[in-house]
Amino acid sequence: MWKSARTFLAVLVGVVWLVGGSGCVGLDKYTQLEMDHRTLQAEKKQIEKDLYDCRDGEDNIQTRLTSLEKELETKDQLVDNYRQENDRLAAKCDELTRIADKIAGGKGMQTPLIIERVLPPALDSALKDFAAQYPDMVTYDPKRGVVKWASDPLFALGSTVVRDTAAESLRKFAEIINSSAAAGFDVLIVGHTDNVPIKRSDTAKLHPTNWHLSVHRSIAVSDVLQANSVPPTRVGVMGFGEFRPLDDNSTEAGRARNRRVEVYMARKEEMLAAGASPG
Repeated sequence: MWKSARTFLAVLVGVVWLVGGSGCVGLDKYTQLEMDHRTLQAEKKQIEKDLYDCRDGEDNIQTRLTSLEKELETKDQLVDNYRQENDRLAAKCDELTRIADKIAGGKGMQTPLIIERVLPPALDSALKDFAAQYPDMVTYDPKRGVVKWASDPLFALGSTVVRDTAAESLRKFAEIINSSAAAGFDVLIVGHTDNVPIKRSDTAKLHPTNWHLSVHRSIAVSDVLQANSVPPTRVGVMGFGEFRPLDDNSTEAGRARNRRVEVYMARKEEMLAAGASPG
């Protein structure tokens, strides 16, 4: 009996060992599968995130591309507008040249607005004294009734902002225009530049060509005169750009001489006869 009991016990231990051993092997496989499952889930989430980021990046690129296309379209329109404005100014310059030729008596012009006239003694004297006050900035031609400012003392290169040091001379000039000595006279402001092209992008946005720059400088001088009580009905503006040089543009001295603003004293009836009627 004892022997039978030992035999049964041995068989029972063997069965337990076999069952237990196979159970451990199954648990290990289950654990490994669970870990693999979790790894795959994490990889799936990462792939989904990468896919979302990729689509989001594609949307951003498309948005930027659309923005750039609109910006390019706007710039193309600006270029076209500037081209039309340049053509308009060229036509206006031709028109004003014909007006100036009429003022000169139909004799034509080799230099800008050669108008020989004798101003009234009081006005002539006042302008001579004025030019003598600002010898480094202003010259006066009594044969043509022209007061000329060198542009460099008036403006920084490429600028249409009148320097503070030059504004005082324009205020003094406005006093002469408003005086009884200049009664019956209007002023025609004519801007000139050298032939150096406008290169700086910030300047070109405001003054695409030297024509623009010359006209805009004339307007800036007009603004100062009007700010000092000269009526706008007595002021005209023109710009010849680089096309009426006084000197050779190949030297700095020549270019500096060509950069200038000229103010012509013209009788009202002369302006009216030339077709420059305010009406």
